[in-house]
Amino acid sequence: MKTIRFAENLKRIREWREMTKEELGERVGVSGVTIGYWENGRNEPRMGKVEQIASVLNVDIDDLLFNEDLDKIKANSKSLISDVKKQTIDLIKNLNDEDVELFKQLMERSINKSE
Repeated sequence: MKTIRFAENLKRIREWREMTKEELGERVGVSGVTIGYWENGRNEPRMGKVEQIASVLNVDIDDLLFNEDLDKIKANSKSLISDVKKQTIDLIKNLNDEDVELFKQLMERSINKSE
């Protein structure tokens, strides 16, 4: 029988995804405090919330609940791209090559200024 590792995995995966408790809570419709309770094993979410959490963290429900190896969880998961980044990528795809080059130059300048 598999051992449930939800609380431990929730915290490890959330931190790996570089999300705060508040950010994750907002995305699944609960408070950051509730996320903290779940991570500490004080409370457990309903199955519908577990599905939402897995979706937001972009991991399999089985990995979230049972997997004890974070490296395996990482290998099984897909990259996490925010909605804003996805929308930006879609916009870039619709640009002509000249505009893409201009956009690229602007982004490179922006990145170089912040370094």
